[in-house]
This record gives sequence, C-alpha cells and structure tokens, in this order.
Amino acid sequence: MDHAYIEENGLVESYHRGLLDPEEEARFEEHFAGCPQCVEQLELARGFQRGLKAMAAEELETARRTQTAQTLVAIGLFAWLARRGRGTQWGLALAALLVAAALPMLWMSGGARQQAAERRALEARVAAGEQSRRELASRLAASEARLAQAKPTAPAVSTAPPHGLAAPLTNTPVFLLALLRGDDGKPAAIDLGRTSDALALAVDVGPGGGFSSYRATIRRGSDTVFSRAGLRPNALEALMITFPASFFTPGDYRLKIEGIGAGGAASAVGEYGFRVSGKP
Repeated sequence: MDHAYIEENGLVESYHRGLLDPEEEARFEEHFAGCPQCVEQLELARGFQRGLKAMAAEELETARRTQTAQTLVAIGLFAWLARRGRGTQWGLALAALLVAAALPMLWMSGGARQQAAERRALEARVAAGEQSRRELASRLAASEARLAQAKPTAPAVSTAPPHGLAAPLTNTPVFLLALLRGDDGKPAAIDLGRTSDALALAVDVGPGGGFSSYRATIRRGSDTVFSRAGLRPNALEALMITFPASFFTPGDYRLKIEGIGAGGAASAVGEYGFRVSGKP
C-alpha cells in the first residue's frame, strides 16, 4: 500500500472514522507504522474532531439554556399536524421521515467540507510558519556573515626575514639591546610612532668566541616571528638586523642569539628584550 493509493481513496479519513474493512485496515496500519506523513495527517484529523466535538458540546449547552428557533418551528409543526386529517398527517409524516433521513447525510457532507476547509487553513498556517522560520534563519545567517566581515582581525606576523629595499634608507634609528639577566633586565623601548620606515636592532656580541656565525630568533610570547642564521658581526663587533617598521606590532619581544661553531653546534650567547608600542 503506497501514498498514491491512500490519498486517492481517502484511507486516512476512513481509518479515522472506523469505516475500513478489517483486511484493508490491517494493510493501512502496516504502512502507517513506518510513515511519518500518514501519522501527521491522522493527528490533524483527530485534532479537528476534538475541536468539532467541543464546538458541538458548546452549542448543545446553549440550546439547553435557550429555546431556539428550530425548537419553536418543530412545536408549531406538530401542533398544525394535530389539527389536520389522518391522510394529511400520514403524508406529511412520510415526508418528514424522508427529510429526517436525508438530514444526517447533508450534515455529514457539510461537516466533511468544513473539516476539509479547516484542515486546509491549518496546513496553510503551518506552511506560513515554516516560511517565516526559513526567512528568519536566512536573515540571521546574513547578519552573522556581515558581523564576521566587520570584525577586525589581528595582522598576521610573518616569519620570513625582511629583504629587499624599495629605496635607500636614511636616518634609520638603531636600538642597542641590553642583555637580560634573570628578571632584572629592562627591555628596550621602541615607539613605532617616532621611527621612520625602518628600524635596526643591534646586539654587542663581543670579540671572537670561536663562532663562525650567529643565529638570531625573535619570539613574541610562544610565537616565533623571525629566525635567521648565518649572521656575522660588523666592524664594531655588533650584530645588526634592519626591519621595516611595519614588521612589528605593539607588544613584548625577546631576541635570542646563538653562536654556531665550526661543527655546526649551537651555543646560547644571550637573550635581549624589547617592547614595541605605537603605530608606524
């Protein structure tokens, strides 16, 4: 038994009213047990029936409290029949029986139409609610996307060494970093707002030491922002590294210098701190 057969024959409504024969009812229940769509339709039908029963009970209570126009018409009709002859009484009684027999059918037809109309109205309200939910979800997603685009992101810190100059540099500030000893060392202060387009970090490594070259590593917290090997001191026995001013963002940094021996082994020379503030 499939949905096409169920919908064409109105089996959900017939099952709800108890009008199916036992064999067809058993087949429908086998399908109904695993079909959410039929379960939903049956629940809608039961809900409408409960609503109709409540309305009927309310109308019955109203009729008990007041003498309705239909009651007055019925009383007048029986009084009129009582004054007629026997033949007229039998003929009108037969007509009344025919009308009475037709009334339930008419009432059931009208009730079914009303129930179908109410069910269609409920389905329309459910569909409208679902449409509103989808529109709200779409608006929320669009709003979150706009907020994500507007949210400022921290500038990425490049680990690649700076290289290449677009033009000659003049008046480049040089910051001589002091060796940190425990917690007593005071980091050098670098104000990007008072620098030019570039700045240089200098470290006095002293004479000799038996190292063929040096390696410099700059960290900000646990992140490595710069690492370069093969460095050699200048004539003043200082290691100097020049950076674009935009390379650094405000924060605390630590420069670690290691000496590289002839066999490639690294030895710690010292660590140097500096604090960057302002904007270039």
